[in-house]
Parts: sequence; structure tokens; C-alpha cells
Amino acid sequence: MTRKITLLLATIALAVSAQASTFNIERPNTATPMIAPTPTTALPADMDDDDEGLFWWEAGANITSNYLWRGYDQSYYGNVFDPAIQPNVTLGLGAFYVDLWYNYSTLSTYQELDITLGFDYENLSITVYDVWCDYGKAFWQNDFLDDENHSLTATIEYTFFDRLRLHWGTTFLHSADWIESEDGSMRRAFSSYFEVAYTQPVKELFDIEITAGASPWTAPFWCAGPRKMVDGGYELDFDNIPEGFNVTNLSLQLSREFEVGAATFPVSVGYTYNPTSNRHYALINAGVAF
Repeated sequence: MTRKITLLLATIALAVSAQASTFNIERPNTATPMIAPTPTTALPADMDDDDEGLFWWEAGANITSNYLWRGYDQSYYGNVFDPAIQPNVTLGLGAFYVDLWYNYSTLSTYQELDITLGFDYENLSITVYDVWCDYGKAFWQNDFLDDENHSLTATIEYTFFDRLRLHWGTTFLHSADWIESEDGSMRRAFSSYFEVAYTQPVKELFDIEITAGASPWTAPFWCAGPRKMVDGGYELDFDNIPEGFNVTNLSLQLSREFEVGAATFPVSVGYTYNPTSNRHYALINAGVAF
């Protein structure tokens, strides 16, 4: 949100009490989950020590032509077009926040709920988030406590010079995140993903972001092979997980934000190629945040 509300609240507080307080409810810039379906927050650079102890919030929604995560469309059928609606709400206290984010893909009926606990300050972001996902049924018809539908992932991200962003994420808990060792025993795979992104503003017209992301080692939780024929259609092949290092996300995105009163309207267009699944995607995103 704009800082006009912040300044208004600060003025009222100064008139009432000798101890000044300033409420900042602006949610900082968000990084991706179009790849990370999980958004991250960053506190404004001009926040002072008094601001750090104060409550802030944000709510919004996004509409996208396809929900991509780490270079994979989440319908897992290789759909190049699967419109998704993605509302979210964030509550924060200083540099700490909790975020609830939901996705509903209209064609594949894929749905996902992310619950994120995060710490964001200046250029550093650290999160731990739980992902619940399922197909076909309404959210309230699913067993939310079924651990097979959940995963627990931690991420760390740092941005250099407000341009170069480095991201790392590792999954610690998921029912499918196992690898068979040479002796036949099963061990945790700790499926991981790292990403390098560079953003270049073009005057005041838009930002261009170039992204490259990969699996550093065998990742059975999320990294799948090329499509295979299943029941007359195509699905990603999770029975033959690609081993070792695999590039899954090469993307180019043009984005811009528009402000109307207290609302922000981010829009973007982009192209993504996944070399591991050999799929190409053209993306259009539009959202609103308060």
C-alpha cells in the first residue's frame, strides 16, 4: 500500500501522544512463486528502528494464464494454458510475517494452500513453508491432515545491488522425497532448487527479469522427466526421475506495477522453457494488492 496511510496514522498518533508511533502496512516487493509458488516479502529500505516493531498487513489476488513452479506447470500434464486464481493475505510484525496463499487452476482443478512463516529484512529473506495440494475435490472435502498431501520446505534468498537475486530452497519433509541407496535402503533426498535472477529496469517503463533455475541433485519430490503417455493423454514421468543436476527453469519476464489510490496493480508477460521436461510456456499475469 502507499505510505499515505502510514503518514496519516503517524500524524494522528503524534497529536494524541508524546510518544510517536508510525504504522507501516505496506508490504514490500515480492519475489516470484510464480516460481516458488510461495511469495516472499521485504521490508522497505527506509524503515527505521521504531517501524520494525509495528504491525503491517497486505491482501491481494493474482490471475495467471498458468501456474508454474520451478519451471513446471502444476497440472503436470504439460498444459501450456491452465488459468489460475491465486488470492493471498499477509500479516507481519516488523521483519517477521505469516502468509496464506491459495491457488485454484480452473482447467486441471489443481489446488494448493501455502502457509509461510518468513523473515525479511533489507536484502535477506528466509522462509519455512508448508504446502498442501490436491486435485479434483473442493478444499473442504479433502483431508487437510493427511501428511501425503503436505511438504515442508525452507528457503533463503539474497539480493545484491537490488538487481541480482540468489535463491535456494530445500524440502525436508514429503512422503515422496526418498531415494534408494546402493544397498537397497531408502534415504531422504532433500530435493532442492536454486535460482539466479537478474532484473534490469528499462527507464520507468517496465522491468526485465532473466531467470535460470535448476535441481542441484536428484529431486524426486518435484523434478520430473519428459512426458509419457497415460490413459490416452500425456503426463510428466515421475517413475523415471532425472538424476543429478538438471536445469528446469529458463525464463524471461517483463513486468510493471500501476498504483491507483491505495491499490497496486502488478502485470507481467513472460516466456519459460523447461529443458528437463522440454516444455515451453507463454505467461500472462495480472494482480491487485492492498
